[in-house]
Amino acid sequence: MAIDNGQISRDAYRDLTTIEEELPREWIIAEKRKEINNKMNNKIKINIVEMPQYIDSDSNETPDIFNPEVIDEVTTSIGKGAQRSIKDILKFIVPNLVKRNILNPQQPIVNIRISGDGRNVGKKVKHVMITFAILDDIDNIHNPNYHHTVVLYPGSENYESLDMLMIPFRNELRELTEIGLIIGGINWMFNLYFSSDWKFLTICLGFNSANSLFFCPWCLISKKEMSNVNKEWSISKQMDYRLWNLVLHEIQETGYFNDVAREIIVKEMNRIKVNFHFWQEKGCQTWSFTSLMGQDKLKVLQFFDLSTILPPTRARAIRMLWDGFYDLYMDIRNPATNPKTFKRNAKMWLKIFLTPSTGVPNSDDFVQGLYRPNDITPYIHVLVFHIHEFMEKHKKWGLKSFSCAAVENKNHQQ
Repeated sequence: MAIDNGQISRDAYRDLTTIEEELPREWIIAEKRKEINNKMNNKIKINIVEMPQYIDSDSNETPDIFNPEVIDEVTTSIGKGAQRSIKDILKFIVPNLVKRNILNPQQPIVNIRISGDGRNVGKKVKHVMITFAILDDIDNIHNPNYHHTVVLYPGSENYESLDMLMIPFRNELRELTEIGLIIGGINWMFNLYFSSDWKFLTICLGFNSANSLFFCPWCLISKKEMSNVNKEWSISKQMDYRLWNLVLHEIQETGYFNDVAREIIVKEMNRIKVNFHFWQEKGCQTWSFTSLMGQDKLKVLQFFDLSTILPPTRARAIRMLWDGFYDLYMDIRNPATNPKTFKRNAKMWLKIFLTPSTGVPNSDDFVQGLYRPNDITPYIHVLVFHIHEFMEKHKKWGLKSFSCAAVENKNHQQ
């Protein structure tokens, strides 16, 4: 359906129907949508919850959604949240999963992945959703349509809002893991997995942010201990973008961040087919630039010619670092990667990242190093000390199964 799958507005679809007579009228589609919604609401009830207090999101954040119809709909819903029962959804989808031989009634165990995402709708409000997917349905784990929404509300990503909206959901999850759920005369039991971006995960755990003193959701390391790269950190409780920012910061620090340099960068981005721009906000002296998303990050990581903006020796050193990170990225996506080998390679990459300067500054024998221990971010910490643990722990599914891309796409489509 063009309106749903093509993400075009109703007004635009009406214009299309005036050109193509064979297309069903928009009002017919609207009536059919109401009919389908009514049938689904009888099977999976939607509860509307009054939120006691709405907290504005940061109006300075870059919008993710620009569709005026979506913005208007979300803005008028401020102060209200929607909930659906995960039990009702499971009763609806499990029989089909059995029919497709995804689930086995002789081994009635279902593996559920829970995810969350927040999007900026216009410049006024955030749009937050909680979803779940069936990990056993591995072929569809990256399809947004197979991530089922259980909580949806317009508002900020904050602990208070999530805590209130997720009370029924948390209670149901506890019952699913402790008691199970009878579907078709079979008592199904459930294993739970949580997957989300760092910000959302830390909010759910009650952390401040990835910049807080105790930042890691999986171990007890503090920010003060990040520079100690020799200590091992194990589980006890986006990184490629950082590499690009470090290069831009280096150009700014050396005083070469001028119109010529910016033009060269944009030209190189165009060469590798990445849409990229610099701009200055009104009344602001600092330069903003396009945020790299998805495949654009990988294109820059793989193909950006660093020698266009850096001296040859420096460009080769950073290119080696970038290539090493790309190899680690591909290893993460490969389910056959050996966790021990990955751990060893990640630590070798960190040593390259921390290559020190040699010689006397301003002398002929001086060779500039790469980065300092203070440049190690929480994401690098996880890459080196925890990813290999995740590989071992979740090797049945592969780390790619916990990607947030499908949930982000679903939230964008709502």
